[in-house]
Amino acid sequence: MNSIPRLAPGCRLHPTESVLLVPEGTLNLTGPTREILTRLDGTQTVTSIVTELLKQYEGADAVEVQADVLGLLDRMQQRGVIRI
Repeated sequence: MNSIPRLAPGCRLHPTESVLLVPEGTLNLTGPTREILTRLDGTQTVTSIVTELLKQYEGADAVEVQADVLGLLDRMQQRGVIRI
């Protein structure tokens, strides 16, 4: 939870659309994925990202938010889109 994730080199969020631009194309982003990925600035820990999301989505279950963030980061890391 103290890891500091960041987007991999060559990957960036599209400024106006819910897509992640990657070297081989684009990934469509659904749900809160964009909200999570915008926080991957190379300075925030996973814990601080979860804390910010809990403030933004008041009333959300902390365990579920943490599990969702960790699951997304794991999937994105497996695809080579983020570095932890």
